[in-house]
Amino acid sequence: MDEPVTLTIVPLVPGVPMPRAASARTRVSVPAGYGVQEQCLPFTAASALGVLIPSPIRFGLCLPEELPAGCRPFRSPMIVPGPDGRSGDARVFYVFDDPGCRFTGNTYELAEGSPAGSAAVGVREPGVSFFDRPDQRYMIKLHLPYIWRTPAEVDTLFLPPVNRPSRVGIASGLVETDWYASPVNLVLGMPAGSVHVPAGEIVAQAIFVPRALRRPGLDIADGNAPITDSARRGLAEWGRQLAANRSAYKVLARSRQGRVDEEPSGSDEPRLG
Repeated sequence: MDEPVTLTIVPLVPGVPMPRAASARTRVSVPAGYGVQEQCLPFTAASALGVLIPSPIRFGLCLPEELPAGCRPFRSPMIVPGPDGRSGDARVFYVFDDPGCRFTGNTYELAEGSPAGSAAVGVREPGVSFFDRPDQRYMIKLHLPYIWRTPAEVDTLFLPPVNRPSRVGIASGLVETDWYASPVNLVLGMPAGSVHVPAGEIVAQAIFVPRALRRPGLDIADGNAPITDSARRGLAEWGRQLAANRSAYKVLARSRQGRVDEEPSGSDEPRLG
């Protein structure tokens, strides 16, 4: 693929935080001196892959006495406290209403703006939903109220934020977003203790994968193969270049991806189709 992939987002509600292009910068201030992570091009290039996904809603899991004022608390059907209300797991989930994106009572209203008579009229989408298995009691689905569209034969790999902290765990998933017609939901693993996630906080990252690269062939080179001889000569030359310049990788890399020292102003702003 010679051209950059363009991701198109189709919002189903207004005013919700949208994905934005990932940046090589993972922190605002970079410490001075050699050896900081931002000088490692493989690190920064990975951080700048794809798009960052913010939480569309404010939600959390905590003890009843820790609930933020104004939230809507509710229990997961799979997390039950003991008979005294305290033993076992007494934590409860909560969400915050956001009328600006038509989110009330843990539900998005998707009907407004849908064509008359269409199947989408009256459709509701949850904000947070649960699995009905005891072994997945601490996993939830965080629903993204928009539809993803990538070019033909390009899939989207949903991952935890690459080289960025996250309050929740993300189970990786691959979606064929060139045709998938439903909103994607992220599977989150809730940690022990209390967790509070503000709306707009980055919870996941999405990277685009050409479908033809899903199952690559694997060839182990023979010791006498021409490619083996070429690779060994390249390794020797690499050693000489690295001795002359410890930043040789950044100088020789074919791609500009992930070069923090060349990040344009406003690189975290959306640039999606």
